[in-house]
Amino acid sequence: MALTAEQILAADDMGLKKVTVPEWGGDVFIRLITAGERERFERLFIGYKDRGIPDNYRCKYLLAALCDEKGNQLFTAENLDALAAKSGATIGRIYDAAMAHNKMTEEAVQELGKS
Repeated sequence: MALTAEQILAADDMGLKKVTVPEWGGDVFIRLITAGERERFERLFIGYKDRGIPDNYRCKYLLAALCDEKGNQLFTAENLDALAAKSGATIGRIYDAAMAHNKMTEEAVQELGKS
């Protein structure tokens, strides 16, 4: 059965993953980022070895990926510095979970840069 444009656009494909963060005393949710968000992040990383890694790239990614149980983003760009002041170990673990949930491995991003 072929889908219509309306069916595709109406489909809920923004799955959530719950991540327990004992350091923060509870759980957070990670959402699948949109196609447009993914492309923006991929552009940040293409060729990063030549330019250097962008400042606060993990936290910038988490601004987009962290959400509540209904999929509403928790943070905005105004929260970047405050989020960047949190534990690097904790942010790193949540970032890794978000990257895995979104299937954005380093290998996949590097492959995109070759095309």
